[in-house]
Amino acid sequence: MNDRTGQTVGAVALILGLVALMLILALTALHAVGTDAALYYSEQTKAGILPRAGLSDGELRELDHRLAAYLRGDAAALEADPPFGAREMAHMRDCHDLFALLRKVRRRLIPWAVLLIVGGTYLLRDGKRARRCALLAPLIPLVPLGAFGIWAAADFGGAFTFFHRLLFRNDLWLLDPRTDLLIRVCPESMFMAMGLRVGLWSLAALVAVPAAAVLCTFILPQSKQNEANPWKDNRATRRGPGPAPKTFEINKRR
Repeated sequence: MNDRTGQTVGAVALILGLVALMLILALTALHAVGTDAALYYSEQTKAGILPRAGLSDGELRELDHRLAAYLRGDAAALEADPPFGAREMAHMRDCHDLFALLRKVRRRLIPWAVLLIVGGTYLLRDGKRARRCALLAPLIPLVPLGAFGIWAAADFGGAFTFFHRLLFRNDLWLLDPRTDLLIRVCPESMFMAMGLRVGLWSLAALVAVPAAAVLCTFILPQSKQNEANPWKDNRATRRGPGPAPKTFEINKRR
């Protein structure tokens, strides 16, 4: 692998590694927010769901903790004594599997992120080029995430429906508040608050990862000036010495 190819491969690897790290942090934020029983309860009380939920305050708190534990991987939290009907429990099993997939993807991304960042940095071995890669990397996830965020801010219902149709292969998530407790205890405002938190944490990752990477690049070797502009710095070397001056003596006697 020649030097130019190595630089290209290193730049691509470093960018992909930083994107993978940002995705890991975004998935971590999604998992943390999606399994936060305190956040459930806070948004439920703000929405005033207790009268129509048919639950006492203590029962709602207990249900929230069971929901959070179930999504974190404790199947017995709901399966042992199901608080919902058959259709609702089928949907919760889909959610349980989705969070399990999230954790699996995150685990598998971690070694790849480390390998790509370390390998890319090794191939580059140039602080200036590494800084360019660090500044370019957040643009890749920012475009789709930013577009979805703008859509959700303008039409949360449409974005919410699209998100569910994308993630679920069935319509079990379409519940009836007149008969289904799950939809009564999970108001739309709760999902809006959760989406906002995930978006803010993801945005923080898009800023923090390249910022940390840029700081780390200052410990790498910096490209020399003659590599940046070899013609300017090596003109004298390429020209070579000029011809020796000639002198003539007139009427010189031997």
